[in-house]
Amino acid sequence: MFRLFLFLICYGLLILSLGNLILYLNYRTLGYSWIVVFKFMVHTTEFYMAIGSAIVLCAVVLDLGFDKTLNVKDKT
Repeated sequence: MFRLFLFLICYGLLILSLGNLILYLNYRTLGYSWIVVFKFMVHTTEFYMAIGSAIVLCAVVLDLGFDKTLNVKDKT
């Protein structure tokens, strides 16, 4: 259940972050060059949130970092 919750949170953050990054491309229509727009995008919080949530999302989907041998019934 925790993995499902983590998946949904990370997926939502990834979609919101990428949506905002795509909206930043509108600065190109205001006359800014591609280099200036991409430098601005890399320094925003949305970029770091997108990278972080993509890493956690891949870890959840690929089942990385979770202990597969842990079983509650084996502890008793």
